[in-house]
Amino acid sequence: MNSANAIVKTATNLINNIPARNRDILSRRFGLKSGKKETLESIGKSYGITRERVRQIEEFSINQLRKVSDKNQDVEKYVALVKNIIGDNGVIREEELFKSFSGREADSAINFSLVFVLSMNRNLIRFPESDDFYSFWAVSPETLTNFKSTSGSLVDFLEKNKRAVSEDDFVSLIESRGLNNLSGKLDICLSISKNIGKNIFNEIGLVSWPEIKPKGVRDKAFLVLKKSKNPEHFGDITKLINTSGFQGKKANTQTVHNELIKDPRFILVGRGTYALSEWGYKSGTVKDVLVDLIKDSSKSVPKATLISKVLSSRMVKENTILLNLQDSKTFIKNEDGTYSLRKS
Repeated sequence: MNSANAIVKTATNLINNIPARNRDILSRRFGLKSGKKETLESIGKSYGITRERVRQIEEFSINQLRKVSDKNQDVEKYVALVKNIIGDNGVIREEELFKSFSGREADSAINFSLVFVLSMNRNLIRFPESDDFYSFWAVSPETLTNFKSTSGSLVDFLEKNKRAVSEDDFVSLIESRGLNNLSGKLDICLSISKNIGKNIFNEIGLVSWPEIKPKGVRDKAFLVLKKSKNPEHFGDITKLINTSGFQGKKANTQTVHNELIKDPRFILVGRGTYALSEWGYKSGTVKDVLVDLIKDSSKSVPKATLISKVLSSRMVKENTILLNLQDSKTFIKNEDGTYSLRKS
């Protein structure tokens, strides 16, 4: 019998040391038979007792079992096995522990029996799922505290950095801030933390950022365009989305175009061609751009300067710019060839 199957027998042998009702409550709370954990409320209803009373029985029974299991060879064997699985990292996400132990990440009587047996030993600490972390195990209370602190430092670092970075750059940035001890735990943090993530381009950031965890077509378009670093036609943006490895159904060209039009993060810079507003592009027509350029200048602007600046923000022909400058209701061409705005 291998370790994965033998663990069920070990768990059964352990709970046989307590009264029948207590045994049943622990079995149902841990999912030892069915592979499904039951709530305090559902167990309480079946016995006609309160949720609090069920919790008290559970806590009392575990404490009693810990006393008799302290030197149990089977328990010590599984603790040693799990410590070997965890290795030098000191922590492991529970799903990954399950996969290493039984070959399955999913809930099962085998995996829950492992949790139960490990709970009999105080040398391993289980941290239940929270808003910030998935369930994980640590080899000691100190390791658990240090890991949580490490993860918090990484989140703080990213919040201050305010942008996603490549994995290599992230490690370099960490080390430049004197946080050398964190770089080796990066993959573990990504596995356990609910706040830190990696996108399809192996860039690291906060999962709340669209470039790390895109929620729809708009965010996917933003991410591929940012990666491209150049304005792209909406048809090409659609192709980039569909070939980048995003999960979910393929993007539709018309849907992508509609989302680009509605989202202020994207600026139309040519016929069907879009850039990101964060690159310095502003919304509006060529005429609007010309007006803004002259408004922002303390004096009239030479034609060559206007043409150069418009071409840097719009994918249009020079003739289009010259045609717009001929609008005498808006622009005045001065004797020296510069342009200013006509006062309204």
